[in-house]
Order: sequence, then structure tokens, then C-alpha cells
Amino acid sequence: RRFREALPDAEVTLVLHESLFEEFAVLEAKHGSAGATHVVPGGAERFHSVLAGLATLPDTGVVGIHDAVRPFPSVETIQRCFAQAKAQGSAVPVVPVKDSIRKMDREGASSQAVDRSVLRAVQTPQCFDLATLKAAFETDYRPEFTDDASVMEAAGHEVQLCEGDPWNVKVTTPEDLIIAKAFVQAAWPNS
Repeated sequence: RRFREALPDAEVTLVLHESLFEEFAVLEAKHGSAGATHVVPGGAERFHSVLAGLATLPDTGVVGIHDAVRPFPSVETIQRCFAQAKAQGSAVPVVPVKDSIRKMDREGASSQAVDRSVLRAVQTPQCFDLATLKAAFETDYRPEFTDDASVMEAAGHEVQLCEGDPWNVKVTTPEDLIIAKAFVQAAWPNS
């Protein structure tokens, strides 16, 4: 729904694992439409799911790809990413890394500090010129394709970064879920 709020006229393709289609229909019946224009089954990896979603879209325009594991994108972040991608061809939101980081050798026997001032944590939505992204995805899957920006870079395209949002957290572990629940309670106390 946040994407509909940010971009009311945009096509929204929701890519779900096939096992979630029935649950999604139940949630929409209970809470109202999620605003998806298309709902398609995902693939084995993120790469394949994005490819399935891209197949539903026109060949021109701007596309934003967003992870379901980031449930709190702000309207401002969505609009900022789309506007930059329209102007510059790409927009990948990032935030400064807060933790100290250490790079380990392959055996894990030694490590060295990394200058965190030059590091950024990558978020979504990652936005791109649609024709360029579709062309970049005309390749075979590789394990190093951890996001859409890595596919674009592998195809020889420079990726432009933009300001992310520290509240746009990724929820993938039990600890992340505790933080996300606290955020929901603070942001929407009556929900």
C-alpha cells in the first residue's frame, strides 16, 4: 500500500511464493486490497523472482524493486528513488554503516578493521530504467547476484546511490522481528 500512496498511478507487480497465494487472498479479503496490478509466482532465487515480475511490465519507464523483508519504506524514500532513477537511470538507497566492521580471511583465522566511513548498507526499493534493467537480466543467474544493483553492475552499468532511510529495516531474524514489532508499536500505537 505504501507504493500506492507514493505513486498512485504506478503498476504494482507482487511476486509471491506459490504457497502464499491463498494466504494473500485471505489477507486482502480481511484488510482490503494491497493495490497490486499483477500477482505472479516467484522463483528459486531473488533473481528469478525479479525476472518473473519484470515479465509483467512494459519495456519503458522506471521500475522499483522492493523486498518484502523491508516492511517500512517511507513514501519519501520511494518517491526520491523513483525521481532519481527517472533523472539518472538508477537509484539504490543506502544508509551509513553504524557498526564497526572487520574483514576476515577465508579461514577465519585473522581479521582486519575496515573503514566504515566508506561503507554503506544497501536498501530497497532499488529503482532503474526499465529497458536497461530488463536487458541486464538477459543473463544466467549467478550466486553473486545478491540484489538488482549487482545484476546491473555485472552488465556494465554504473549504479547511482541515493539517501536511504534508517527506519527501512530488514526483518530476517527473530531479533529483527522484535525490533520491527517495537517500531510498529511506537509508530502506530493503536494498531
